[in-house]
Amino acid sequence: MSCNIDIDLKVNIHTAAAVRQLLFTEQKIYTNDPKCTPDRIIRIREFINHIDEQIEANLPEDHDHEGV
Repeated sequence: MSCNIDIDLKVNIHTAAAVRQLLFTEQKIYTNDPKCTPDRIIRIREFINHIDEQIEANLPEDHDHEGV
């Protein structure tokens, strides 16, 4: 079975922010040196960036960052 299978997830912005925070907390114990960082942590960091982009793109124009 291929590991290059994409899946789509649809969650509300509050759930996305909560998951993002949990992932961020988990990954921060690892170094930022890519030579010493496990592949799964590199993928988690990429996913965090993707979540950040999606949250930012879906905030209302007159958004107040508090409460997200």
